[in-house]
Amino acid sequence: MAISSLGVGSGLDLNQIVGDLLNSERVPKEERFNKREERIEAQISAYGGLSSGIEQLNGALKELSGFELSQSASVSDSSVAEVTADGTAANGNFSLQVNQLAQAQSLASAPGDFVDSDAEVGAGQLEIQVGDRSAVTINVEEGQTLRDLRNSINESEAGVTASIVNDGNGARLVLNANETGADNTISVSATEDPAGSGLSRLDGNNLVETRAAQDAEAVVDGLTVTSSSNTLDDTIEGLNIELTGTSASPATVSVSEDQGELRDALQAFVDQYNSLVGQTRELTAFDPEEDESSVLTGDSTVRGIRSRLGDALMNPADVPDANVQTFAELGIVSNRDGTLTFDTGRFNQAVDNNGFENVSEVVREIGGRMEEVTSSFVGPDGLIGTRTDGLRNDLERINQQRENLDTRLERMEERLVGQFSRMDSAVAQMQNTGDYLTGQLANMPLAQNNS
Repeated sequence: MAISSLGVGSGLDLNQIVGDLLNSERVPKEERFNKREERIEAQISAYGGLSSGIEQLNGALKELSGFELSQSASVSDSSVAEVTADGTAANGNFSLQVNQLAQAQSLASAPGDFVDSDAEVGAGQLEIQVGDRSAVTINVEEGQTLRDLRNSINESEAGVTASIVNDGNGARLVLNANETGADNTISVSATEDPAGSGLSRLDGNNLVETRAAQDAEAVVDGLTVTSSSNTLDDTIEGLNIELTGTSASPATVSVSEDQGELRDALQAFVDQYNSLVGQTRELTAFDPEEDESSVLTGDSTVRGIRSRLGDALMNPADVPDANVQTFAELGIVSNRDGTLTFDTGRFNQAVDNNGFENVSEVVREIGGRMEEVTSSFVGPDGLIGTRTDGLRNDLERINQQRENLDTRLERMEERLVGQFSRMDSAVAQMQNTGDYLTGQLANMPLAQNNS
């Protein structure tokens, strides 16, 4: 008799038995796979965070290795001038007195010549020239107003800016030279066409000078300097001087290295270094009370990173003119817990004794060496990248082991189902045979007499 379902012949729950046998093989292995995956993924995540911390330290080291000497400049009287240094000026003090500022010439039409902006100006040609620039001729048509002429002048690019000012005596056309300086005077020539049209009111002879063209005049350390503008960018090499006001007495301009910039860069390095130390300590910590280790406890990669960074930090520079050659001599001191402390007083003393440029060179050399070390940790070919690639390969091997387990269990299931099916059929046949024999025995005479 054919068995349509596993267990029908024997009366046993053979499906449950097969499932239990398969789970006894599957569950322990999957638990091991899951634990290994969880730990590996935690390690990959930890290395990712560690890589980010190293990159931040690497950024601080780039600031040290590429540090460029910069200067700051200050003026005792800020109303006189603004001074900026480009790093090439000589350090020291000099005096600056501003006798006059440069200004642009301004001409205006005579009071009462025009009632308002809509008054007609006449016809002809108006020629405008500023300094030694080429003259610009403006054709004025009959019926054009003062407003029309203002617009034409501004569109002509003649080197002046025209405006209309109402001063209580009517509208006045004002011409302002676009550039300051005594040489940038405005020349205006009006030619009437036809004669008597009224355009001659704007001839230069009839205009009123409201502000004279003037050069700036300053006295630098007793030497008189003139300029057509209020910017002195070539008077003292390495300095840009923007004159902003006049003074009755000399002001003092001070130029010095910007030591604060290097101090800030060193403090930023110390902060990032300490942050990385704290990060590695957390990743490798062990809690004896809980008997629990962190994700990278005992990890050789982290130990190697800390060791190589420490060696690079301690190795001295080679700057012949400096008596200080290490970060420790510049005030960056190691603490018992591996962190650093920056003693700015010791740094300032080192600068006073060795010169700012020599100290800067020491910082650049040590910073560059440490930058090379940190760069070897990160990136596709770095130490952490290589370690992370190995962990990802471990994950791929676990996935392959899972697939192999699934394949083996499928074959095992097929084998068990086949074995139990044959057993089920045999039990069913034996039961059928037993039932037949029982029936035959029951029909025998002896059995009937006994009944």
